[in-house]
Amino acid sequence: MAQSAAPLSDTEVSKEVENPVTRRILLPLRYEASFLDGAYKATLPPKELGESWASGLSNGCTTFFLSPEHGEGFYWGAGPVLYYPSAGNSALGPMKWGSGPSAAFIKKDESPWVFGAVVNNIWSFGGPGGTNQLYLNPRVSYHFGDGWSVSSSPEITANWIASGGKWTVPVGGGFGKALRLGEQPIRLDLDAYYNAIRPKAGNDTWLLQVKLTFVFP
Repeated sequence: MAQSAAPLSDTEVSKEVENPVTRRILLPLRYEASFLDGAYKATLPPKELGESWASGLSNGCTTFFLSPEHGEGFYWGAGPVLYYPSAGNSALGPMKWGSGPSAAFIKKDESPWVFGAVVNNIWSFGGPGGTNQLYLNPRVSYHFGDGWSVSSSPEITANWIASGGKWTVPVGGGFGKALRLGEQPIRLDLDAYYNAIRPKAGNDTWLLQVKLTFVFP
């Protein structure tokens, strides 16, 4: 009888979370808040003084990659991205479906360094007020022992149909730790970014992200 594969070490789990074309299933859950936004220096979504906060789920995004089965330290993939309106209200995301092409690559071997990128462009469909947005996510990380890592993974976007500024370019990074809940591998990440380039000078200045990623076979 074939023996089951040896479980991944915490450091290997940490590297797999960086891999957009992994053979494993990654389920990332992320809390995100923008600070010093708008005239009242509030959090995103913007609110007028005295109004209640908007909270809930934002829209979801799933990418399906076709990739060569084998690689020698360098891996790539291409496929469609699906954008779906799971937001609780329009303040948290446009209530539209969208799709477009996506590509990814990663350089990952025995070295503690991991380099990669994901790029896609999404067009919305189903009614007026469409979306045409580029997404570019370069990634660099260094992995220590016991699942600890430091990384920078800015999410650069360009809204091609915006009437004013189109680009958002964050600068920053954070740290992560791979561990296990029972037998379930997970990774926790805390990141902070400063939007060095943004559509409006006074909006979305700082971004804080807390992410929990589940790694399944």
